[in-house]
Amino acid sequence: MNARGVIGEWGVAVFAAAILAAMAMSACGGDRPANPGELLLAPGDFPGGAVSVVSLSEQESLDGPSAQVELAGPGFRALQSVVLFGSREQALAALDGIRADLVSRGEAGPGEPGASGVFEHRLGDADAASLFFIENRGLGRLTISGPDRHRLLQELVAVARGKLADG
Repeated sequence: MNARGVIGEWGVAVFAAAILAAMAMSACGGDRPANPGELLLAPGDFPGGAVSVVSLSEQESLDGPSAQVELAGPGFRALQSVVLFGSREQALAALDGIRADLVSRGEAGPGEPGASGVFEHRLGDADAASLFFIENRGLGRLTISGPDRHRLLQELVAVARGKLADG
């Protein structure tokens, strides 16, 4: 017996219309899972150009899809990672764990509710500054090395947050 025999011709049409509507809504809606690689900083996000991608990777983790990019420019390196959690609450819980670890090691203060404090460390043989932050359901980390790392970190965190907010 085919579907028309079970639910009738109008039932098939209503069912097909409901499937098409659901597909259209998922394609346009904000609940559509974003590709984390599209939410990373890119050379075009840096004024003045001369920035190149050193490495780019994407993977699926237990927490959700994630991506990482390393960019190099004149006098600095930028390393950014993003993990997309199922909800903002899950991302905030992960940030709380990171923040507690940083505080226990004396590396950063508590920071604002949606971000860790900026912490100093070494990236290879260079001084670096890093910040973890939440935007929507994404947890990001941005690390900048080089002599102008604090100014660049503040500027680029705003760009990175904007990408996550739009994604």
